[in-house]
Amino acid sequence: MVRKSGLQTPPTISVIIPILNEAKILGKTLSRLQPELGPHELIIVDGGSSDDSVCIAAQYGKVLTSARGRAKQLNAGAAAATGDILLFLHADVWLETGALAAVETALSAGYIGGGFRQKIDGKCILYRPIEIAANIRGKYLKVFYGDSGIFLARATFEKIGGFPDVPILEEMEFSKGLRKLGKTTLIGPHIHLSARRWEAKGILRTTVNNWLITFLYFLKFSPRLLAKLYRHIR
Repeated sequence: MVRKSGLQTPPTISVIIPILNEAKILGKTLSRLQPELGPHELIIVDGGSSDDSVCIAAQYGKVLTSARGRAKQLNAGAAAATGDILLFLHADVWLETGALAAVETALSAGYIGGGFRQKIDGKCILYRPIEIAANIRGKYLKVFYGDSGIFLARATFEKIGGFPDVPILEEMEFSKGLRKLGKTTLIGPHIHLSARRWEAKGILRTTVNNWLITFLYFLKFSPRLLAKLYRHIR
């Protein structure tokens, strides 16, 4: 926090969202995020969209362009951010009321960073164990994906050196660097995920594919090989 005239000013948060051809869902996502932002900053980083994503994004926040690739886009957003805290989100998630205040509270309590508890916006009962598994991953394994939201202080991000430029699972490697620097946490309010990818490819097929990729990652398989298994790579 910065002191002015003997007073402490609250930290500012830069919310960073990478996009690529997200016009179908982006307006809904950003309109839900808008009431939560308040004085905080929103940066949307486009990786070369050919639809109306950039026009939609420009109505809500600062739009940057970068080379395609989620890690490149996240790092570009962080480089342009002015906030004391960085929060990385996917383009198809939304946060419940009080989420940004909870980020500030967690960091003030001494945690180095973390993510949010997940909820999937779908009624099928199969989504519930997927949520539980994701929350266990964040709470106990200390691994945070972008669909959990990843938050940390800017200074911590710089110590880690940003997201590694790999074709997939850059968030896994980033989480590893985060864990080395201190305690992480999984916080509420919840982050809500669109069910669109499960609906498009099938719940069981998508989940098994994602878990297989994670398992192979822990077995030290090449990220380039794993990227071939992941249909939605940015």
